Amino acid sequence: MARIRVLMFFILLPPALVAQEIPDSVYINITPDFITNYDEGARLKYIKASVSLKVVGESEPMVRHHLPSIKNGLILLFTSQGEENLSSTVGREILRREALDEVRRIIAELETSGEDQVEDLYFTNFVVQQ
Repeated sequence: MARIRVLMFFILLPPALVAQEIPDSVYINITPDFITNYDEGARLKYIKASVSLKVVGESEPMVRHHLPSIKNGLILLFTSQGEENLSSTVGREILRREALDEVRRIIAELETSGEDQVEDLYFTNFVVQQ
């Protein structure tokens, strides 16, 4: 009798409650924001960047697991930039693409099925102090 009640309970539930559907893509905000110096000039210059990753929905836990490695790679990339890369829209787009390539490289290095899991990278905030 108890088995019948449990079965009836699942039959009466709407399909959305029985099986949660994983979205095709999810966004992961990397926190805290990146604040680091850049360009090895006589004066210290700083960059502040907020970064979000668009990843395949089912790979979100895997990408979150590797966030420390991703953060490290992005910090190294940001600190190696010259002022000319950060002072123009074209330079920032190039940096965004390099950051995306770096994240994809890190995930592919750490996970055998990680190559295509990161779809895109976005700067949601970008401030440069020269």
